[in-house]
Amino acid sequence: MENSQIKKIFFFTAQTQYENLGDVMIIKILLDNLRKYGTIIINERGVPEWFCQELDIKDDEKASKYGNKFSILMLVFALKALFSSNNEIYYILTPGHRFSTPIPKTKIDYFRYLIETIKQIISLALFKILGVRICRFGVSIGPFSKLDQLAERWKSKFMYFYSVRDTKSEDYANKLGINQVKIFPDLAWLMKTPYASNKLVKLHDEYVIFSFRNSTNSFGDPDIYKNSLFPVLDKIVSMVGKKWQKKLLISYQVDLDYEICKDISNRYKDDCNVIFLEEKINTQSMYDLYSRAYMIFSNRLHVLMFAMLCGSIPVAVVDTLKHDKITSIFSDAGLMRMVIDISNGAQISEILNEIDTDINVIRKDIDLCIDHNQNSADAILKQVITRAI
Repeated sequence: MENSQIKKIFFFTAQTQYENLGDVMIIKILLDNLRKYGTIIINERGVPEWFCQELDIKDDEKASKYGNKFSILMLVFALKALFSSNNEIYYILTPGHRFSTPIPKTKIDYFRYLIETIKQIISLALFKILGVRICRFGVSIGPFSKLDQLAERWKSKFMYFYSVRDTKSEDYANKLGINQVKIFPDLAWLMKTPYASNKLVKLHDEYVIFSFRNSTNSFGDPDIYKNSLFPVLDKIVSMVGKKWQKKLLISYQVDLDYEICKDISNRYKDDCNVIFLEEKINTQSMYDLYSRAYMIFSNRLHVLMFAMLCGSIPVAVVDTLKHDKITSIFSDAGLMRMVIDISNGAQISEILNEIDTDINVIRKDIDLCIDHNQNSADAILKQVITRAI
């Protein structure tokens, strides 16, 4: 039986893509769940104050109050824990998608990248030796370069809990020789919405939402991607805007998506009733907008997932082969009927009509999916923290 006197201390680094609402939310969800089990110490150096407020970081949770560099601070706590059976130290890695950036072009830049990678591996090895429990939750991985494949394999050896959020990432990890990989659902499944226990009258007959990024990933060519995306959106708008007579509300969760969302607004403003939200949505406006939308069309994972959690119907509009982060999670959840493939624009009307016809069944399926993933994530997290893995 676990000693109830053991104090669990979780170290976490808050640096991320601050302009991305999805990253804000999954980190907030992770921290909220860790607080149930112990004390958190957060490296907030260089993090905007508004971001700290969004995460509800308390003054006594800030690493800066200790005065030491974050890595040194964690080292000090780990050394103290070696001589005290009352403390357990955890290092929680940042959630999200891990993949290789383009290989540095110059030998000097590549050498720097190599040195930084080696330093990361050595740091993890040192912390493991000192008894720090290194854990990673809510992550997709790949593709990796040859160097990053090797680095990922070595990093996994030093982790107390190595997990990914989808089966495609699990298969990729296995191919890299990582055999101790576990599935931990995307952290968005654990999101609590203000309206979860207080169902408001939802104005589902009024509007659908479009929210898009300009490529499958940050390295893609936006113009080439638009040539595939826009003809598919034309067919969707023809159905939902003209046949179904829905308003088209266009919003964005990530600053970088403003331009393409504005382009989409301009493209359809003369064809149907279009409302473009100039300001990026925040946590509260997200709940308000998504919970009342009939459907939400997007190629961003956390727009789609937040849509589900807020009670709307998510429709992924993606290149199914290239955007495997979304397709894998939707496939695992049994929701592939809500995926439109932009590389094959056929049968769009049939897909939308089927969703529209079966919408009540789909809502029940989504509710069951949410319950399953929430229960699974809660149980696994408890097992990890209570040493039952």
